[in-house]
Amino acid sequence: MKAVGIIAEYNPFHNGHAYHLAEAKRRTGADVAVVVMSGNFVQRGEPAILDKWERTKLALAAGADLVIELPVFYAVQPGHLFARGAVEILAALGVSDLVFGSEHPTVDFLALAKTARAIETEGEFTNRSQTFASAYASQLEAATGFRLEEPNDILAFSYAKAVLELEADMNLVPIARQVANYHDQEVAADVAFASASSIRLALHKGKKEKIAAVVPAATATALATAPTALGFEQPFFDLLRYRLLTDTLGQLGQVYQMAEGIEHRLVGVVQGDEAPQSYQSYIQRVKTKRYTFARLQRILFYTLLNVKVDQMQAAMADTYIRLLGFNAAGQAYLNQVKRSASLPIIARVDAGLAKANLRLDYKAGMLWQLLAGQGQADFRQDLGRQPIFFEGTRS
Repeated sequence: MKAVGIIAEYNPFHNGHAYHLAEAKRRTGADVAVVVMSGNFVQRGEPAILDKWERTKLALAAGADLVIELPVFYAVQPGHLFARGAVEILAALGVSDLVFGSEHPTVDFLALAKTARAIETEGEFTNRSQTFASAYASQLEAATGFRLEEPNDILAFSYAKAVLELEADMNLVPIARQVANYHDQEVAADVAFASASSIRLALHKGKKEKIAAVVPAATATALATAPTALGFEQPFFDLLRYRLLTDTLGQLGQVYQMAEGIEHRLVGVVQGDEAPQSYQSYIQRVKTKRYTFARLQRILFYTLLNVKVDQMQAAMADTYIRLLGFNAAGQAYLNQVKRSASLPIIARVDAGLAKANLRLDYKAGMLWQLLAGQGQADFRQDLGRQPIFFEGTRS
């Protein structure tokens, strides 16, 4: 059986994702689509609107055959680490093609990554007046004629770099984004496609009716009936303030990606006479040119979860394949590759795994439950959960 890989967050699953799944199989002639999906927290450090199990069901209903969790120690990371973790998992499962969205699908991203490797080897960026990212893009443009600046192109470039670094035997297949732009803030009327950003914004504003035309019916139903983390900001900020006010600066300084004394700023703002009272206003107060919004959100997530540098390094050195769900075709593919898979495959999480290998994912799942207003007895994200077996009809 031939497998095509997709790396996704599905936050939430929309019509563009369904199109992507169908095109991935069509263009590669694959028998199965293997999706590596972020778990309960996404790259920006926010909780996914729907938990990983609901999003797995939606993906399987729309054409995915096997859904694997991207562990939180790769899912909540800058693009190059996010990409590397996902590509590593796909490669371990013998996936031969990786299909991804791009603003410029005719670009040879693998060739671009090879050129970038040569530039990086030189180790110098000549324009010191630019930020590292701008200098990098400028030097790459000078060498190739292509300006790397669109978000999906940047992620595609990260996938290509990961394939090179891991020496993975994997073809890269970019496809064009449909209609919506990544940063669109409004769901346009009378269209079938919208960006995930605009859908999330509509949901946060309580305008669920605006998204009916741009998501599968199953997604609309899940958003109306399943627990969500839409109201996460205030409980997240309350828990965060407790951590910042009770941990010492020494303890905070050991948190993953806490650098250059940023812990002093985080604590100083929360202790100030006119301390912000909301998550958004707090981030706006601590944000600097050096620390982007997304980077700060990730640091705050690591702070709340109390993820130390050594814990993160140990987790990234001991990754795994966590099964979230599959159908009959996905199960058949698993049976085909499980003996040759280069990473351990985990189907069920017991207390031992929750305290060891999957400790960070387990903690992230517990935090998601708190932010979604779920009690421990209501629903367990990890302990004892079996992968979903999808027998229903496609949406």
